[in-house]
Order: sequence, then C-alpha cells, then structure tokens
Amino acid sequence: MKIRTRLSLVFSLITSSVFIVFGYTVYLFSENHRSEDFQDHLEKRVVVTEKIFLEKESFSANELEKITEQFLHTLPEETEEVVEIREGVELKFKYPYPEDLIENYETVGAIKYDFNNREGRCRVFNVKGRRYLIIVTAKDIVGLKNLLFLKQVILLLVAIGIPFIFLVSFVSTKRELLPLFEKIENANRIGAYNLHERLGVFNPNDEIGQMATAFNRLLDRLEAAFEAQKSFISNAAHEIKNPLTAIMGEAEVVLNKDRTSDDYIKSLKIVLLESERLDNTVNNLLQLSKVLTQDDDIRYDKLNLKDFVFDVKNSFDFINPGNEIIIDNPHNELMILGNKNLLKTVLINLFDNACKFSKNNIVKVSLIEKGEMNVFHIEDKGIGISNEDLDKITIPFYRGGNALAINGSGIGFSLISIIIKLHCGKIEIDSELGVGTKIKVYFKKESI
Repeated sequence: MKIRTRLSLVFSLITSSVFIVFGYTVYLFSENHRSEDFQDHLEKRVVVTEKIFLEKESFSANELEKITEQFLHTLPEETEEVVEIREGVELKFKYPYPEDLIENYETVGAIKYDFNNREGRCRVFNVKGRRYLIIVTAKDIVGLKNLLFLKQVILLLVAIGIPFIFLVSFVSTKRELLPLFEKIENANRIGAYNLHERLGVFNPNDEIGQMATAFNRLLDRLEAAFEAQKSFISNAAHEIKNPLTAIMGEAEVVLNKDRTSDDYIKSLKIVLLESERLDNTVNNLLQLSKVLTQDDDIRYDKLNLKDFVFDVKNSFDFINPGNEIIIDNPHNELMILGNKNLLKTVLINLFDNACKFSKNNIVKVSLIEKGEMNVFHIEDKGIGISNEDLDKITIPFYRGGNALAINGSGIGFSLISIIIKLHCGKIEIDSELGVGTKIKVYFKKESI
C-alpha cells in the first residue's frame, strides 16, 4: 500500500472516529437531558394529582381552580392512578407496571421508571392518616420524536462525512506529497553520467526539504567518492605502468644485442630499482585496501609509546641504515591504545618521509604529554610542503610539485591519515618550503 493511501486511511479513520464519538456524545447528552426534563414534568404531575385527588378539600375555590387548570395540561397519553395502601390488602392496579415498582414502593419515597415505551413516576403520600400510592405515566412523544430526528441527522452526517473526509484527505495528501513524487522521479534520473545534478529544495525547513537536502549531501559524497575512485584508478595505473615500462624498456635494450657484463649489471640494477618501486607501490595499495576493509576486526592493545617508538626505530634502521633519526628526551609513562601493526606502518612511513625528503639529514622525534592527549612529534629540515599541497596530501597518489623527483608512490600519507582516524586521533602538519616539516600525531591517553 502506498504512503499516500495509508496516510489517507489513517487520517480518515482518526477523523471519522472523532466525528462518530462526538455525534454519539451529543446523542447521549440529548437523551439524558430529555429523560431528566420529562421526569421533571412527571414529578410535577404526581404532585398535581396528589393535590387534586387527595387534598382538594383543604384548598379554597380559587386555589382549586388554579390546580385544576394545571391538571388539564396533561402529558401525551398520560395516565394517573391513586391506590390506597392498606395493611394486609394486596394492591390492585388499573394499568400494568414493572415488578420493581410494586416490590419497592414501600422503601423508596419516589420511583421513576421506563416501561413499555412509557415513562412513569410514583410517590407515596400520607393524607389524614391514610397512605396512598400515586402513579403517573406518559409518553414523551415530542422528545422522542426530536431525539429520533437528531439520531437520523447524526447518522446521515456520518454516512456523508466519512467518504467526504477520505476524499478530502486523499486529495490533500496527494497534493502535499506531490513534491516527494517529483523528487523520486528526479532521483531516478540521476546516474553515473549526470551525478552532478541535485534535487530542488523549495522549503529546507519541512521534512521533504530536509530529505532533499540530505539526499543532495549524499550525492555530494558519492560524487566525491566517484571522482576519487576515478582519480585513484588513473593514478594507480600510472604508478604501476611507469616501473613496468622502465623494466620492459631496459629488458628490450639489453636483449637487442650482446652487452658487456658491466652493461648487464647496470641494467639489472635499473630493473631491480624499478621492481622495488613497483613492489613498494603494490604493498602500499594492499595495506591501504586492508586498512579500509578491516575496521571492525582491528584489535587494540595498551602500548607504551616510548618502547613502541624505539622498537619501530630499530626496525627502520634495517630499512635505512644511514638515517639520522634522534629520539629526544622520551617520556617514560605515555600509554596509548592502538593496533601495533597499523601504528608501526604510520611511524615507518613518517620516518621514511622525513629522511627521504631531507636527504637523510637529522630528524628529531619527541614524545610529549598535552592535556588528555599523548603526542608523537617528528621534525625534519627537508624540502617542505606548500600550503596548496597540504590540502591535498591525504589524496592517494597525490604528490607535491617539489616531490616528483624523489622516489615514492604518494600513498603513504593517505594511509597514515586513515590509520590515525581509526585510532580516534588527529594529525597536525606545519611545513614551510625549503625550511622543513613538523608533524604532530595526537593519541588519547590510556591509564597504566
């Protein structure tokens, strides 16, 4: 069932229920008012009957005339009956009455009842030492007729009103949801070829406007991811193709004619260098893919930042024995929560970049405590990074203009950024061209 139909039915059901309850309430109050009003008339007739039949001798001629005139204004189909109550004598009545009245008249001063579509009122009177039971009955023809008319009007209004309410709610709902239908049609037309298109937002404060805004933001993220993917594939292909082209070209040159052993050695060194470059690119791609897909499976352990940094430094010494990394005054008790292998990748890349872009000059590393964070700080005196390149440094395969001549794949810093985010940390970079780069990596403190 469509939302439009469901909303129309729900609205119609609620409105119709309120309509029916309101009509039924009006009918009940009207019936109660009619019954009380008619009973009040019956009570007056009982009093008049008592005065006419039982106490007429005690009134003057004028009073009796007034009472008689009141008595003449009878109710529709009215009956009056006066029965003397005698000890041990069964009461005999001219008209039929409900059994409750006959059984309970002794214990109740006044009784009202509804019997055979007639309403009645009775009362016991004491006159000159004798007891009399007066019963007056009548039919409220006018009141019941008006009540019946009210009932018919309410039923007619309900019969007409419910379909009318459904029709109005259906049309109103369709009209209110029309912008949503239009947005659905527009969204269905957006594909890879026109991902730049967006849904129109006419009222950003209502629910449909908020939905359109959220959908447009989703399209922004998808478009950015789509463009990043195209750029990633293009750059990855370029980074892999260049070493392969160099290897194939060198092999063709060597195989073109006989060479000296020195020429073969030279060519093999070139092939080895390009192979290492290709291997480094592929490994970085594999690491990046692994980090992006294992977010839920990462295991975090408590790490002593000082011991961890020294372990990574020892490992890096095998990769780059000529490095000039100096760990300056490390803090002994800085504990963090992290994945050892992933954070090792971060530090290895930071060490490698610092040494590579400073041509193995001195690189200072320090560990400091700052508020609720523990900070890994690394500083080099290398070529630096421009402000324009800083904004794009986390894009895979992006390399600054001054770094193109230096061997690298452009994946390392994007990998660093992703791993730091996985550890709920942050990274700050302060760099100046020709002066050097300072990088601070913030980790949340962990208790010992």
